[in-house]
Amino acid sequence: MSAVFPSITKFCLLGLLFGLCSTVGYALDSQVFSDPAEHVLDGRLQAVRKIETFYSFPRYTDLAAWEARKAELRTHLWVSMGAYPEPPKTPLNAKIYDKMEFSDFTVEKAFFESLPGFYATGTLYRPKGKTGPFPAVLCPHGHWKEGRLTHSDENSIPTRCMNFAKQGFVVFAIDMVGYNDSLQIDHKFGGPAEWLWGLSLPGLQFWNSIRAVDFLASLPEVDPNRIGCTGASGGGTQTFNLMAADERVRFAAPVNMLSAHYQGGCLCENCPNSRIGAFNVEFGAMMAPRPLMMIACTGDWTNETPWMEFPAIQSIYKLYGAEDAVRFMQQDTGHNYNQLSREAVYAAFGEWVLGDANAANFKEKPLEFADIESLRIFPDGLPEGTKTKDAIVAEWKRMSEEQWASRQPTTSARLWSLQATAGTALGHVLSVHLPDPNSLVIHRVATVKQDPFVEKVVIGRRGQGDQIPGILYLPARRDAALSGTVLVHGEGRAAFFEQANGAPKALLKSLLEAGQAVLIPDLFMTGEAKADSSARQLTGSNHFFTYNQTDTALRIQDILTAIAYMQTRFDVQRINLAACGEAGPWALLAASQAEGLNSLALDANGFDSTSDEAFLHQAFVPGLRRAGDFRTAQALLAPVPLLIHNTQDRFDTTWAEMSYKTFLSEERLQVYAAKAEPGVILRWLTR
Repeated sequence: MSAVFPSITKFCLLGLLFGLCSTVGYALDSQVFSDPAEHVLDGRLQAVRKIETFYSFPRYTDLAAWEARKAELRTHLWVSMGAYPEPPKTPLNAKIYDKMEFSDFTVEKAFFESLPGFYATGTLYRPKGKTGPFPAVLCPHGHWKEGRLTHSDENSIPTRCMNFAKQGFVVFAIDMVGYNDSLQIDHKFGGPAEWLWGLSLPGLQFWNSIRAVDFLASLPEVDPNRIGCTGASGGGTQTFNLMAADERVRFAAPVNMLSAHYQGGCLCENCPNSRIGAFNVEFGAMMAPRPLMMIACTGDWTNETPWMEFPAIQSIYKLYGAEDAVRFMQQDTGHNYNQLSREAVYAAFGEWVLGDANAANFKEKPLEFADIESLRIFPDGLPEGTKTKDAIVAEWKRMSEEQWASRQPTTSARLWSLQATAGTALGHVLSVHLPDPNSLVIHRVATVKQDPFVEKVVIGRRGQGDQIPGILYLPARRDAALSGTVLVHGEGRAAFFEQANGAPKALLKSLLEAGQAVLIPDLFMTGEAKADSSARQLTGSNHFFTYNQTDTALRIQDILTAIAYMQTRFDVQRINLAACGEAGPWALLAASQAEGLNSLALDANGFDSTSDEAFLHQAFVPGLRRAGDFRTAQALLAPVPLLIHNTQDRFDTTWAEMSYKTFLSEERLQVYAAKAEPGVILRWLTR
């Protein structure tokens, strides 16, 4: 997606004939586009990523480059799933009971607490009459109505698990959340309020998978260095999420799910933020060089596997010299995990894990028990006193808050550790970055030679399609490098001008009279960048926030892009950031991801930083509260001079106070409950 700018011929001469004014008390030109027919063509309004978008796998010729990308993706996956910082691994309190014995395998009911009071439920199959330690296989299921009890021609989970056990594997068939015996939370769980805290249906299933590996590794007869995973459909998604995130998974087979043109349609497969800048085939490639069996069919979205997904993933295995460790099998049928698919997986695991390359030894045997309903963990419903959904949500929030509280920056060591952790968490939650100067695309729309000198620009990033209209005001005489301020407002540039006569309001006027270069961009969907609401209607597409940034995150990115533009100018020296109105909290988050800023003056706008409702309506980004929100962002700013005003005693600045004190930089922080006067802000920025 390339940046597209309006034709220069339509407005290259606009604004050149404005009346000259000798002081900034007069009206200033405050519009980038003088012709009402002209406007920005921001590609982000229409280039919306979706479940069905086709994603092209990049070519990697260097292992180090792939390893760096792999590390970035793994962290992104953990953050998106709400599991960064990693939640405490509390006692599993596992219960295994009601053993059924057969000639060469056993079947038992099992459940454990993946979180305090939240049960992961399933069936445990074990070899009988063999000597361990045994390899183990986790078997998540997909969206077949009967879940792990599914027994049909197209998929039989009991048959699969029984055969693995006969072959010498310990197997745990785990329930998806809301299926079979996992009844505390339904399979439609979650929405923006939960997403703020990094809590989602896919995140819960991800954490269940992580703890299921812990559970299998805890069994005395299991070899913890030989644990694998396989599942189909939604179980395939769980498989590749787990194998991408957890190196303890040593072999895997995601079935009929790894696709470049379909990413999975259920809520449980679409974790907010998880595929911003990423897609499933990359997650599949992260298995390299560990053995991977890809199962595909012609009747679903894995129909292109032989010439698309498999060669892409194999190209990564080749970088490790392990191209034989990845295979695929495709059959001419519909979406399934049928006998032919299962036998292909048995044979692959048998060769890689058991050292038996004779596929004939892994032909499937029919299921030996008929009473599948007897495998239910809670046939009479959940035990009395089991935690409710609301209690589990409250426990998650408590855990998250406790994790950050334990990292409060009260010592230098804790501050440095916090800055590393919080910087990573916020960076991935926001999915923003300070652009490389070489990636910027700057279009100068027009210049107005008056005092101050006016440059009208549209700023973007190569390949991103973004367009940020901005006006840079410069002193008419510039004998030396200037100090500059990026000035933003939640309502757009017009908020800095008198509506009646176009004269600059006090803050802008004082900055200009002090000789500052001032850039005022209109952030995404504000001011001149505000498009008709129908242009943003695609936010209603399925699982939009899995693939696309929120408006808040895009505005934070625009602030960073504006900062990067100012940093490219040779006539601007020190760069400040000042933000007013609703943009104040956005700018705080942007500054936490920036480099090289001189001073910050940010309007808290009375934001209630303890209220989820405030975040939902004014600063919605999934995972933001799980990442420590404005508190951890404040810790990342120390020791850059920081003025936070207009807190109205609702915006918590405790973490800033702790961080600056720890940095021995208390004089670099000023906090005002009231709104600061323009003169106070000017003195702070020019101190």
